[in-house]
Amino acid sequence: MAAPLPTRNLEKATSIDAQLRLLAPRKVSEDDKLVEYDALLLDRFLDILQDLHGEDIRETVQDCYELSAEYERKGDAGKLEELGKMVTSLDPGDSIVIAKAFSNMLTLANLAEEVQIAYRRRIKLKKGDFADENSATTESDIEETLKRLIVQLKKSPEEVFDALKSQTVDLVLTAHPTQSVRRSLLQKHGRIRNCLTQLYAKDITPDDKQELDEALQREIQAAFRTDEIRRTPPTPQDEMRAGMSYFHETIWKGVPKFLRRIDTALKNLGINERVPYNAPLIQFSSWMGGDRDGESCFRRTCKIVYFRSS
Repeated sequence: MAAPLPTRNLEKATSIDAQLRLLAPRKVSEDDKLVEYDALLLDRFLDILQDLHGEDIRETVQDCYELSAEYERKGDAGKLEELGKMVTSLDPGDSIVIAKAFSNMLTLANLAEEVQIAYRRRIKLKKGDFADENSATTESDIEETLKRLIVQLKKSPEEVFDALKSQTVDLVLTAHPTQSVRRSLLQKHGRIRNCLTQLYAKDITPDDKQELDEALQREIQAAFRTDEIRRTPPTPQDEMRAGMSYFHETIWKGVPKFLRRIDTALKNLGINERVPYNAPLIQFSSWMGGDRDGESCFRRTCKIVYFRSS
């Protein structure tokens, strides 16, 4: 590694991500766990980085992070210049490792934010608080949405039900040669997200917590050691497998749950009839295999009936 720069008088934060509230004060509130989530993932990642590439690389990543935070917070051009000197002094091999480290840190921060958003929505649902219009409507507030239609549009529950039966949401699965994220990496990210969610469950036991923490470390290391970029353009078969992974990982479980939640919401509004199975509220279309650099593109549509029973 290149010779270290002169010692700086930069105050070290207790946790690197303790600066999140300073960098984005409106992004988190006092009851949020985003900082806690992000700090845990980052600490685990830095430990793995040190095990794989040594303490010098870890310290360089921390110094770059802290200089960036200092510049963002104070606008001190000297910090930006110092950061530039640090980066340009690295040899090519270390530069690649550090660039990959920051890419993984950003991904982990995004995963932490996804878990935080889900946590916040669960809290809002528990409190019955649906006043935040900036939050996207989710399957948790379907009943509240239907109630608004009844009140604001002055419609009866029966009229809302009749309109709902005639609605179809067509979700189109697309693919393009520029899609670079590998399916295996997306699956690892999903497992990291699940570990993080379970770690903060209120009824978790000490043994469960230790096992989940170890699993989290394994998944973070596996993701870091997985090549992020596709080295060859995907074939139509690759696109098909990528599209089907969404069914395997999400759709088979998510859509039936969504439809059952609609049935529950309607029942709570006084509608005892369920949405007919031949009313395709959700259907899927696909552009995969088409639109490939001038080839004729075509559209395939599949209508899928989901059973609401578990």
